[in-house]
Amino acid sequence: KVLPENQPIWPVPRSFSHGEGTEKIILAPNFQIKVQSSASSPPVALAPDSILAKAIARCMDRLQVKRNTTIWTATDVPVADITETTPTLAELTLIVDDTQAKLEYGMVESYAVNIGNQHAGNTFTQIVVATKAAGLTNAAQPNNQLEIPNTPWSIYDEPRFSHRGILVDTSRNYIGVPDIIRTLDAMAVVKLNVFHWHVLDQQTYPLVSKAFPDLTAKGAQTPEKIYTPQDVAAIIQHGAERGIRVLPEFDSPGHAASWGRAYPNLTVCLDALPHSTYAAEPPAGQLDPLEPFTYTVLDTLVKEWSGQFPDSQAHVGGDEVNMNCWKSSKRLSDYIANENHRAAYEKAIMPFVDTQPDDTKATRTMKGRQSGEDKLLELYLDRIFAMFIAQGKRPIVWEEMALEHNVRLPSSAIIQVWKNAINAKKVIAQGRPVILSSSEFWYLDCGAGQWLIGSQAPSWCKHANWQRIYSYALTDGMTEEEQKMVYGGEICMWGEQTDSSNLDSNVWPRSAAAAEVLWSGTKDPKGHARPLLDASRRLSSVRERLVQMGVKAAPMFPSWCAKHPEACLTEE
Repeated sequence: KVLPENQPIWPVPRSFSHGEGTEKIILAPNFQIKVQSSASSPPVALAPDSILAKAIARCMDRLQVKRNTTIWTATDVPVADITETTPTLAELTLIVDDTQAKLEYGMVESYAVNIGNQHAGNTFTQIVVATKAAGLTNAAQPNNQLEIPNTPWSIYDEPRFSHRGILVDTSRNYIGVPDIIRTLDAMAVVKLNVFHWHVLDQQTYPLVSKAFPDLTAKGAQTPEKIYTPQDVAAIIQHGAERGIRVLPEFDSPGHAASWGRAYPNLTVCLDALPHSTYAAEPPAGQLDPLEPFTYTVLDTLVKEWSGQFPDSQAHVGGDEVNMNCWKSSKRLSDYIANENHRAAYEKAIMPFVDTQPDDTKATRTMKGRQSGEDKLLELYLDRIFAMFIAQGKRPIVWEEMALEHNVRLPSSAIIQVWKNAINAKKVIAQGRPVILSSSEFWYLDCGAGQWLIGSQAPSWCKHANWQRIYSYALTDGMTEEEQKMVYGGEICMWGEQTDSSNLDSNVWPRSAAAAEVLWSGTKDPKGHARPLLDASRRLSSVRERLVQMGVKAAPMFPSWCAKHPEACLTEE
């Protein structure tokens, strides 16, 4: 079952029914939105600065803009002319039993919409019912239309996955706060609810620290290309008002060369050459896990970060740890090679005290003897995990920590899988929940070519067009029990060749394809694959709406194909 061509809702609702023919309802000139706690209760007075009040105000503003804007759609399906007897919608009633629901993983986002049967000349009320305020925010996103064709309508909607995100890397190339804000606005349109902010990496350290200001003063690309505490607060608030969690990533112990600009003793193999021996990309540099000052800095920063970012989760990174880097240090090499020397080294650094509650107790990822390299990595991980858990944060790490190293991980840890789609089942087999971001499908930077100077090689991964992204069935081949361990997914915009100038066109509208996969799934409730022709029409309309919002979303194909998709089918 597909939506009418003149109703290009994205993402497609879980279930819906609608009338046939060309009948429609238009919004009355005095259209208003009110909130009630139940169908029989009086309207609720919302504080002007509440999230729900602001969402209603934005909806009304968009409707006002649309009264003066020609809306492009990917269809020429006619609807009835507007006459004096055309029914009008005078009021939207939002029924919600919790207007102060906390923004967190697993929050209730379901909603229902009902628009009654038409009778010429009558005035109608649209009813939207949601358990939590987040559901109302989502219900307000898809349409905001001045005309509602194919009435009556009944919609019930809820997400397939609770974690629906975009990773944006703002360290390799700086992305300005206005561009991040615009990204959040676009995310809200397609019901993405996690902004994974990869804010630190080896090239730059743009996040201002009150305790260690030199990290940014010496580690940022320029004095202007930074994120102040005020910037962070504005981004978090903007996201929260749109039902979007801001999830920070503090990648370590690898990808840490930028830390060494201010404090060289924090790192080893800083700027070592050839860089390919010591790091995934230049410049080389990793945190020194046997340096006492490392943990002094980390303990302070984790407390500072936890105060800035209210989300209950924090991404700790952990990808691409290079053992050659650590072995370039005589001290670290000795620790790795000589088991009887380790106690003396460990005595010099912050002690690890396992105070974790039972539900976060750490367990090793593999059986058998642990290598010296993994013992050194575990020494670091024990301490960084304990710091975040002490601040009430549930840690997320990249898949290498679970699949390539024999180390202790908290049982509460969430694993983000990125190398391929198959690895998800391997992580789940350890009893660990996953967030899926397979680079085979959902890496937006792929296909741009090698960026190292002197190389004409292609990218290490192939470009994924919107159809490739749309085909990523996260849980295919999984049992019902395995599927329960999939918290959701993220599409990733790595920043080696992306900054404010091309962020929009690299991210949109391809990320909207991932958004429907995460909200609606790749199949309808009867198990049928969603047809690409229908998706192409609806996604074309989403892309146009984003452009009208000021998002420089890239075209999917010649605009003629948007209205004639059957004529643009591949003949391969």
